[in-house]
Amino acid sequence: MKELIALIPENRRKFIEFICMMQREQKEFKPLTLSMISHELRMSHLTTRKIAYEFQSLGFVKIYDIGRAKVVVPTEKLKDVCEMLTEDAQ
Repeated sequence: MKELIALIPENRRKFIEFICMMQREQKEFKPLTLSMISHELRMSHLTTRKIAYEFQSLGFVKIYDIGRAKVVVPTEKLKDVCEMLTEDAQ
């Protein structure tokens, strides 16, 4: 699985790794907004938004509108991928 992730373009790989890392570190749910993700990954907001909607169409994340913010929530499908990545790393 790690080899397949290596084939993904760098921006998309960073996005997946960031979501997985945040999921592992958090004991309780902390909403991840597109603005926060773009700031942490040092990518433009537009690029982050395109990647998020692309992963939403693949079923890896869900995007909710809360006020003016867009909140990204990982799905079970992405959580399974994150678990496989951590198993491969060990």
